[in-house]
Amino acid sequence: LWVAGLLFIIAGLLFAAGPIRSYMLAQFQQEHTQQLTKVTAAEVKENETQEAEFDFSTVEPLDLQAVVKAKMDTSKFLTLGAIAVPSVHLNLPIYKGLANEVLLSGAGTMKPDQKMGKGNYALASHNYFGDMTMLFSPLVNLQIGDKIYITDLEYVYEYETTSIDIVQPTQVEVINDVPGKTEITLITCDDIYSSHRYSFKGKFVSKTKVNDVKEDVKKAFQLDFNTIK
Repeated sequence: LWVAGLLFIIAGLLFAAGPIRSYMLAQFQQEHTQQLTKVTAAEVKENETQEAEFDFSTVEPLDLQAVVKAKMDTSKFLTLGAIAVPSVHLNLPIYKGLANEVLLSGAGTMKPDQKMGKGNYALASHNYFGDMTMLFSPLVNLQIGDKIYITDLEYVYEYETTSIDIVQPTQVEVINDVPGKTEITLITCDDIYSSHRYSFKGKFVSKTKVNDVKEDVKKAFQLDFNTIK
């Protein structure tokens, strides 16, 4: 009887793992989005010079264990700014590197020396099928022509979506710089098995000082740029 009872408890825990994971992930993402309001432009510049992890092969599946581990991790998050895509209600911090805890809380840069508004600015994050409002999941609703904004808290860089493709995990060339081309590339998984990747690309449109951007763009970031020094 005790074996049957134990199996019943295990089955209950497994059934609850999805909602618990979603709750914890939502809290984790919210905490880091709120922390972004305390970051300064000077701190971003300092973080750009720091070392970070860029080994995509070490990224773990988005399961309950990974979320718990990330919440307990005390390693430093190197904030580089934020990304906002108003058309799909996406608003996330941008961190340097591809450490697993980074991809569970925001968007991570995919190359060590990339710069906003130059070359191919590549970002990655998880596509979470438990809640399609989290991390890079909203991008599945992105349309050609939609605006993508990123900021280093000093400038806002505007891009316009030009292509949406599904690529093989081995097609790493999609994040390479192309001579004479300034663009952004957003990468996320296309299914729960991570068999392929979505590649969303956008062309560079403009670079504007944060105090000069339109109010609707400021609202998309949910940041008070007037307080950032």
